[in-house]
Amino acid sequence: MSPKAAANFMRFVAIISLLSAVIFALGAIGDPTGSLSRFLAIIIPGSEGVGGIATPEAKVGLAIAGGVFAGFMVMVLLITVPAIEQGNAAIKRASIYAFLAWFIVDSAASIAGGVALNALSNSILLILYLLPLVWVKSPEAVAA
Repeated sequence: MSPKAAANFMRFVAIISLLSAVIFALGAIGDPTGSLSRFLAIIIPGSEGVGGIATPEAKVGLAIAGGVFAGFMVMVLLITVPAIEQGNAAIKRASIYAFLAWFIVDSAASIAGGVALNALSNSILLILYLLPLVWVKSPEAVAA
């Protein structure tokens, strides 16, 4: 995959993830689109969706998780995407480690919390995040 194609792919995935993060953060005050409730119903059988998130502690947890993930995706857009285009191996490697850290912590906590299906959705996201980082050819290889 060329650096430009890999960067565009990562940009697209990061923007979709950023929008999802905002939906999660907004779950602290409601679910105007209904998409968060649908997601929760899929990964937590019998879930009441956002309506079941009634405690202030749960709401602030959604707000924090959405905010942190949104920040992570902005960092991907502003640091990782340009690094892919420029062939910066150190930032690409650091991005891989960051995605693996997110995946391990989030998935392990989800499984421990009885929501193993979230780990499955995380696995799909991990593949989407890692593809442009591991399949990208160096700018020199593309130029040759």
